[in-house]
Amino acid sequence: MSSTTMPDIRTLAAAVAAELGPDWTCAPDEEPYRFWITTAQEGRGRGRGSAYVSSGREGRGIRLFVDPYASGRGIGRVHVHGRRPEAPGDVVIHDADIRFGRITVAGTKPPRQIAAEIRRRLLPQLDTGMARWRERVEAERAKDEQARALALRLASVSGTATLTRHVHTPDSEGPSWHLTCPVPPHGPGHPAAPSAARAVIEVTSDAAGPHARIELSQLNGVQAEQVLRALEAEAGEPDPVR
Repeated sequence: MSSTTMPDIRTLAAAVAAELGPDWTCAPDEEPYRFWITTAQEGRGRGRGSAYVSSGREGRGIRLFVDPYASGRGIGRVHVHGRRPEAPGDVVIHDADIRFGRITVAGTKPPRQIAAEIRRRLLPQLDTGMARWRERVEAERAKDEQARALALRLASVSGTATLTRHVHTPDSEGPSWHLTCPVPPHGPGHPAAPSAARAVIEVTSDAAGPHARIELSQLNGVQAEQVLRALEAEAGEPDPVR
């Protein structure tokens, strides 16, 4: 198949969406880091477009495109990939290991047959991936809630009100809660001096549960000894029942 006979992917995607049913819609998909073939005329160069169909009711999405660099039997074949959901804004999701499904079909097939292939071969993969992704979102939100509960307990001990939440990048472990408090705690009517000892606490949560990282500064000798003795005493105590 020559480049001039490649399928017009945008027209094809719209027809496939119609065949999949009334819940499915079609829209252009522009991504600067990928190159797509969109029409027969653009098949001689690097097209900058593809199309995807999505079902708003179920949150599923499917991207269709033609590989402009394919050779041999791959020329003109339509790639159909399950589309991962948009990342939530409140938690960090590591989903590189989740597969949302991908198949290829001949570009010469009519939309009805392509839709049938999608139902039979792709949607089961996509639904499995979507279920795993939703489970992971809920698990991450549960871990964040555990971290928040611990941060609130620590804040109540210190009497601090400077509790803030940070959502990190996808390369990090997830959201964290930060608080700063004087050591020992001071009441609202007795603010700590600028040179007084302080604790900066970061609370996060992972598969093992919530944990805190505490940085102490400006401790005098007595306070430093008290901290170390408290840690030593705690190490010999049985784990508290939660």
